[in-house]
Amino acid sequence: MKTQDLIGLLASDTLQTRLPARQQLTRPVLIGGLACAALMAGLWGINPQLQEMSMRPAFIVKMLWLLSLMGFSVYGLLRLSRPGMKAGHTWTGLGLSWLAMLSLGLVQSWQADAAERSAQWMGASWQVCSVNIALLSLPVLGALLWALDQLAPTRPALTGAIAGVMAGSLAASIYSLHCTETSFAFFSLWYVAGIVAVGLLGAVLGSRCLRW
Repeated sequence: MKTQDLIGLLASDTLQTRLPARQQLTRPVLIGGLACAALMAGLWGINPQLQEMSMRPAFIVKMLWLLSLMGFSVYGLLRLSRPGMKAGHTWTGLGLSWLAMLSLGLVQSWQADAAERSAQWMGASWQVCSVNIALLSLPVLGALLWALDQLAPTRPALTGAIAGVMAGSLAASIYSLHCTETSFAFFSLWYVAGIVAVGLLGAVLGSRCLRW
């Protein structure tokens, strides 16, 4: 049997079992998310002013933005978990989501006083933010790669990269329960740096762990 014939056969089987594929991805995300939350609470704890911060527009917009990143990542993973499938509009959606947050950051920085613009981008935790997000994402990334290995992705590096973005976005949303930053500019730079780092790690691990 030729390789393309094999891919076509696997694709037809996988298309018929798309719901189980979603279920196989849902469970590791939940388990990894719980491990991520426990790790965050154990290492840093929840921001004592979280209830007040959660009512502010900056926090709400940030969480909606992270949800959009997770949504486009899930869309890409569901496609790539089937053999022969491309990522579709995944990268377009992720890129537009980042550009939206970056635009908000630029507007916010432009409206601030010149002396405050640097603080808009650097915040008070730029030294640790990206590293913390990357650290928190590891349980989610590991669980996702394990689940994807049970499916049939034919683009292992790309699949791993999007799994990394998914893990990083989920970790960033959980890290938000601790983070005290409120600047869109900060989110567009340091949150994204952490997510991109996990995406690169996912690409490297995916190229090895998801190879047929």
